[in-house]
Amino acid sequence: MQLYVIDWLFKNSEDQLFATKKFCKFLKEDGLHKFIEGFELKFIVHTPQNGSGIIICSAQNTSTLFRIINSWRENYNISFNIKPALSNEELLGLTSSEDY
Repeated sequence: MQLYVIDWLFKNSEDQLFATKKFCKFLKEDGLHKFIEGFELKFIVHTPQNGSGIIICSAQNTSTLFRIINSWRENYNISFNIKPALSNEELLGLTSSEDY
């Protein structure tokens, strides 16, 4: 599975308020612990003062990731900046190889 760091940003405060209420309801229903094949959520942080946040997750591929975030993008006017990332172990392995 590939590690991803995703920056997200609401395009306006009305969508942020509406989506925050929906997300908190999702949290109360323990929706974050629901198993999704090919996806593992590691961490989410929110910076509500500017309507942004960061998600760290692993996904089988970008198609799986797009499928998961697509409804949030379409329904709540959120932009996502998806970046593949390396763990500490992967970085060490990469820089320790003879090909580096």
